[in-house]
Amino acid sequence: MAIYTPQGLKISLDVPTSFGLMARLYPEIKPASILKTTESISVMTSSLGFVTGILCFALQLSPSNIAICTLFAMTVGILLTFSGIVLFPFLQLGAMFSHIYGLFLPTLIAVAIGFVLTGWTGVASYMVSRLVASTVSILVGIGFTRLSVIDKGSPISSAERNFFNAYRYHALQIGKSTSLELSKDELHEAYWSKTYQDYDDARR
Repeated sequence: MAIYTPQGLKISLDVPTSFGLMARLYPEIKPASILKTTESISVMTSSLGFVTGILCFALQLSPSNIAICTLFAMTVGILLTFSGIVLFPFLQLGAMFSHIYGLFLPTLIAVAIGFVLTGWTGVASYMVSRLVASTVSILVGIGFTRLSVIDKGSPISSAERNFFNAYRYHALQIGKSTSLELSKDELHEAYWSKTYQDYDDARR
């Protein structure tokens, strides 16, 4: 059974595993906070690309410089995401971005601003660099998923990796274990049932 973040991102982990981890941090850190952090990490690369693009448009950089800066920013996001490094400023940026990400508003805003300030050439450079970075991110994600099958015996997608990194981020905040290994007691429903109830109540 998968679980879902507030914005509908699917995390394909069984309930005992996901809530066994979150129960370690409960009640100091509620499930909703960990799941929102998961969303923020998931869109961090896109949010960096968006903000960089808007800044490039505002400075009226050349099309080539717009492409280079946007691609560089998104590459940084990709490296941070897949290495499990969660930086607070980028996390906050992702949190703000996650509310509008699914509505395609960032793309529409960027295209409109870019066209007014730099014309179609600037917009085209921005969009091509985003496409290249997104393709790289997808390919890297596929590679990591295949490696997880070899190492763990089951596929771990980007959503699950981002959930684990969100758990580690909050665990470090309150001095709890960052290990993803769960004991038999932690996997037992009696251990995580209150955490699950909190999650279920928040969805209603």
